[in-house]
Amino acid sequence: MGAIMGTLVGDALGVGPHWYYDLGQLRKDYGEWVDNYTRPKPGRFHSGLEAGENSQTGQVVTILLESVAEQGGYDEGDFTARLDSLLDTLDGTPRGGRYTDHAMRDVWQARQVLGLPWSEAGSLSDTAEAAIRTPVLAARYYDDFGKLMKFLASNVLLTHRDPFIAGQSVALGLITAGLINGYNIGEVSKAIFKFAREKGFDLVIQVPKKNPKEEISFADALLQPSWSYNAARDPGIRIDPAAAACSLFGLACTLGFMLPAAYYYASRFETLFYEAVMSALNGGGNNMARSALTGALSGAQVGLTGIPEYLIKGLYDHERLLGMAEKITS
Repeated sequence: MGAIMGTLVGDALGVGPHWYYDLGQLRKDYGEWVDNYTRPKPGRFHSGLEAGENSQTGQVVTILLESVAEQGGYDEGDFTARLDSLLDTLDGTPRGGRYTDHAMRDVWQARQVLGLPWSEAGSLSDTAEAAIRTPVLAARYYDDFGKLMKFLASNVLLTHRDPFIAGQSVALGLITAGLINGYNIGEVSKAIFKFAREKGFDLVIQVPKKNPKEEISFADALLQPSWSYNAARDPGIRIDPAAAACSLFGLACTLGFMLPAAYYYASRFETLFYEAVMSALNGGGNNMARSALTGALSGAQVGLTGIPEYLIKGLYDHERLLGMAEKITS
């Protein structure tokens, strides 16, 4: 439940101060330290949403959560039918609904205009939306590696087909499941490699194409957490304030910038959800994705009770979200 709610909390925190690359302007608009839900300023990306509401990325996470809760597990047909219903309400532009990112605009074009099947609708965008969905599946299948691997790969490819992004996203889902199982970020990669080897699982994503042998290897993506964990404890690597690490990893939207930062914050503040997520939030840029990813990892480590109560209660529709999160993890 901590992984799921941590994801949604992080996403909603970023709705107001999202995409400020001028950190001076961010401070001017929201103060020196943002640590609660805020409304977007008029004319900015998520204007019209209220404090505590989720972005469209969080909306899709909730759609997946609803589907898994109601179906009792991952049913891709049910999830894509729900996602098609959301696409029906959009117009393919950034501001056709809640702010629609590049990957979802590509998916809208593929489904609504070209009529492609879901197996061919995924975008080559390098963004984090697919990765941000993975904690829902990790929370449901943390104790079934085979199903988790299968469903993570299938779900990620629905919207993101770039090999690097798909591999990084699936790796995050496995790592989140490992954290739910009690491993820390420093040891979770070794545990996944060991389990896969013992059970005979290949760490590859099978891509549904005419050539059935096409696959994506993502073993290297599993190595990042241990490096981040060690770096966070290396006395020769000091980053203060912690939020400044966002500029080091990169402020733009690529998952290749967001995910290493999330691993770093979840490692540096291993038992401290507030410090981890707020550091990810206050660094600017695509802080919404960074905070959601950090919230997933940190929430998986500290559990639901480790997330400050005011962040749970301030999240829009939190009682229903909690109910669904409890249902799929019980």
